[in-house]
Amino acid sequence: MRYWSAFSEVQDSGITNPPAKELNAILDGTAPYATSVPNCDWGLDYGLGQDLPVEYARKAFVLGRLNVLYAFHLLKTGDKDGAVRALTAGLRFSRAVANGGSRFATLIAKDLLVSHLRAVSDTLRLEPLSATERTRLQQAVTGLGSHGVDWQSAMKQEMGVLNKPPWQESVSLYASVPQPLRDVIPNPKEVLEQKQELDEKLMQTRALL
Repeated sequence: MRYWSAFSEVQDSGITNPPAKELNAILDGTAPYATSVPNCDWGLDYGLGQDLPVEYARKAFVLGRLNVLYAFHLLKTGDKDGAVRALTAGLRFSRAVANGGSRFATLIAKDLLVSHLRAVSDTLRLEPLSATERTRLQQAVTGLGSHGVDWQSAMKQEMGVLNKPPWQESVSLYASVPQPLRDVIPNPKEVLEQKQELDEKLMQTRALL
């Protein structure tokens, strides 16, 4: 997806028959909102510096939250297998949002992961799942790894753009960042808090599984 940065800036574009059919399948409830693609390369050009597009992450956030609602809709209609498929796809999609991205994209991925993990926990508490369904959820959560997203990689990416040492995460360093970049680079202290929240949610969900 090398051209995604450019695609994210397009406003009013046409749509061909295949994407239209896919959208209709989503609206009909026969396809999940999130992806089942195992790996995703957003193709971000960090040479753009502060002009690096970040809209793809915001749009991914909306898409991921819709997927959580879709999973709950399937549960309400009695389609537990469909709900499990939507949740497992959503977990993969959420993690992929952070791939090769900035801390901004990583925080978006973290929020989506927490939302999906919370939905997984609610599903386990409220619905009797089959052994197969429970195993699929367990495998999806296990596939997230120890921390869900690669926080260190995101920090390296951003500090490289700023020509700063990657692990020098002090308040003074953040204060030296130009104001336009602060809009897309989260405060290091807040990042640590977000990381801890995701770690805790992962442990809680794994305990239920």
